[in-house]
Amino acid sequence: MDSLDAIAENYSKVEDRFIECIARWLRRADNVDTDKLDQEKCNTVLATHIFNTHHPLLSQSLSDPVSVAIMLQREGVITGQVLARVESASPSVPNQREVLLGAIIVAIQSKYSLLQTFASVLCKFTGNVKLGTVIQRDYDQSFNDDKKLIKVVIPDDDMSTDTLSTGTTTPSPTPPNTPTVEIAIPECMSGEFTSIQTSYGRMLYNVHKIIKNKPPPLDDVKEFLRCLEKECSLIDIKLLQSVVEQFKIKKAEKYVTEYNGILKEFCRTVKISLCLNEKFEALGGSPSLQCETVAYVFDWEPDEHMLQNIKKIVSKTSGKLAKIKYIKKGNSIIVTCSFPHSLTRALIIELSENLELLIKNGLTKLTVGYCTIWKKQKIQEIQEPLEEEVQEIKEQPHDTKEERVARLEEKETEGATPQSVINQDILSTDTSVTIINRKLRKEIKTNKQLEETLTSKSSKTLHVIYNLK
Repeated sequence: MDSLDAIAENYSKVEDRFIECIARWLRRADNVDTDKLDQEKCNTVLATHIFNTHHPLLSQSLSDPVSVAIMLQREGVITGQVLARVESASPSVPNQREVLLGAIIVAIQSKYSLLQTFASVLCKFTGNVKLGTVIQRDYDQSFNDDKKLIKVVIPDDDMSTDTLSTGTTTPSPTPPNTPTVEIAIPECMSGEFTSIQTSYGRMLYNVHKIIKNKPPPLDDVKEFLRCLEKECSLIDIKLLQSVVEQFKIKKAEKYVTEYNGILKEFCRTVKISLCLNEKFEALGGSPSLQCETVAYVFDWEPDEHMLQNIKKIVSKTSGKLAKIKYIKKGNSIIVTCSFPHSLTRALIIELSENLELLIKNGLTKLTVGYCTIWKKQKIQEIQEPLEEEVQEIKEQPHDTKEERVARLEEKETEGATPQSVINQDILSTDTSVTIINRKLRKEIKTNKQLEETLTSKSSKTLHVIYNLK
């Protein structure tokens, strides 16, 4: 039975048949060439269908629509006007839901990928986690253009490998009938990343298989493994290693140790230039929201630094809270990392304490969430504000450092731009950190309502680690 016959048999409504037909086209069912379709329109129709499928439950079960709307507005999904309409619909929660959901469907129709952002936002709220997870699952099943399937040899009894000097793993010769398995990895641009992704996929498959055969005392092993996979990346498998060691899964320790050896050599020998625009998330997780993203900008040349240089500095300055997602090159090197939103305060404290180290290592800009924490400016950009600040100091020579910072903040509120003063050539790192902390307190205060309702799966994972230890 071909796809058309199956659709006719399983769907009675014309609309449902049309949607399923498009979905199968996108999945290349029956070897259909999707290039003959308007891909963007198909994606929009499919995303709209996914949203409409879950709309009845969303309209009845979506909790705290105002807080959800605030985060969606800050993430660029809805406008400030929509947020105002949602807030003005209080105290009627059904009315708030109706206004918000109506705006979201319009946003999805203009950019289908906003459905994924919506799902990610829902997952940050305790009462909406299940809704967000189901929408995210449907989205992942329908849109997987950035992934490909590779076949790797996985002998049932063991995996015999030879480690090369490049840090890659190559299977030893195996009989023709040796079983293979398909592993999904993101599309990559270099052979180096294909090798490390393959090694990672092979290791993960073997560890999962061992854990499933001898599961730890958990209610939902499948969900546990899914969370493990989400929290690990190509260059960070610490969580997986902790679980294997805690539960004394000896057979799995072998594969984890082998991969750590491959990874160490990979990071030591691969230049940043070979990592540009590559995804470090081995199996392509959901993109991080802006509120859980930290970006380091370094004045570096890609060919002059190795991957381990970035890995070390991010780990040290973030207190191991940030996870590298990808590296890009603009006028400088931009390292984008993710972190659990619930740990925003802890991350900023770590970064502020290590600001001087970052500056010495060529930092030109640092952002956390929606806030620019530090930015180096050119001399011409700071000359006029500096002259004005010097004049004020002359007029009030007995001001303390705190009074001076408070005055700068007051000017910022009035529309001035004293950002230039946060520069190692003008103020001490001490003063810079004072300004950072004040800005942070202001940011945290505006986020207080969200923080009280947000949940973080990553925090739960960290809790597991602490319990394991």
